[in-house]
Amino acid sequence: MTEGRQNGKRLLGRVAGVVTERVVDTVDPDIVLGHVDVNALLSRVDLDAVLARVDMDALLARVDLNALLADVDLDALLKDLDVEALVRRSGIPDIVAESTYSMAGSVLDVARRQLVGLDVIVDRIVDRLMRRSEDDRREGPLSLVAGRGEARPGNGSAMTGRVRRSVSGHYAGAISRAAAAVIDGLLIGGLYTLGVAGFGFLLETFTSMSLTDDRSTLLGFATFAIWAFSYVFISLAITGRTIGKGLAGLRVVRADGTAPGVRTVFVRTLVFPLSVMFFGIGLLLIVVQREHRSFHDLIAKTCVVYDWGDRSAEMPGPLSDFLNRAASDSSQR
Repeated sequence: MTEGRQNGKRLLGRVAGVVTERVVDTVDPDIVLGHVDVNALLSRVDLDAVLARVDMDALLARVDLNALLADVDLDALLKDLDVEALVRRSGIPDIVAESTYSMAGSVLDVARRQLVGLDVIVDRIVDRLMRRSEDDRREGPLSLVAGRGEARPGNGSAMTGRVRRSVSGHYAGAISRAAAAVIDGLLIGGLYTLGVAGFGFLLETFTSMSLTDDRSTLLGFATFAIWAFSYVFISLAITGRTIGKGLAGLRVVRADGTAPGVRTVFVRTLVFPLSVMFFGIGLLLIVVQREHRSFHDLIAKTCVVYDWGDRSAEMPGPLSDFLNRAASDSSQR
């Protein structure tokens, strides 16, 4: 009985298929669509199943895209489109910002590596002249260098096997500190000059006073000293580095590697002129002293270390390779 019903259903299906094909062949589809509610029909149709049975390549081959786009008013279409919101959702601004930051960071790191390389070379020359052994060398505060590996794979290490030595937390050498001082000096002098020029212009415009008399000269020296002190003190108190030190990848810390307090920074900034006095002998200590601490560092109990923020401070690749080979040869002897 059940088998008979199934056979009957199959037979009806075949008949319906034949009848449908005959109807489709004889009926004009345009006339049918003119009397059919297409939206109501589509709401009852499984579009996924329909699209799965359609030959899309053959369908697109019959469509004239140029004629289709010619009938579309793109201006009216884009008028209602929030392009700014679309760009934000696409993540393009974040991608551009991240790539720009990465590129700027890479260029800055290249310059920093060259400074580190010069620091290492000067340090090695001074050690030889002063007959210091490798065991006498002090890398940095124990809290910053303890447990850190000496080297890490650099870019492309999978192909070349190159390993760059990390110097994060190590005492900063004379070349890097000199570069940072030059940048800070240019900023201090440049910003002060612009400020004085602007103030002098306003003073002469609204009053009869001038900044060219003797009293103004003395006032200018005092103002410059206050400005230079404020620039260094505020920068170190807030971030532990000035703009010059930040660009060079340096940071001021206590002798034990911890962040300096406001009092420590105040003392260090206040006694800085003592390092400059007597032909800069206090600054010469940066070259010959094992921890590269200047006279004002010794008084304030501070030191300057390499710190590149979220990236590891590194030596240049060729110099790292040379030191790694030298260390390997020394261990084999």
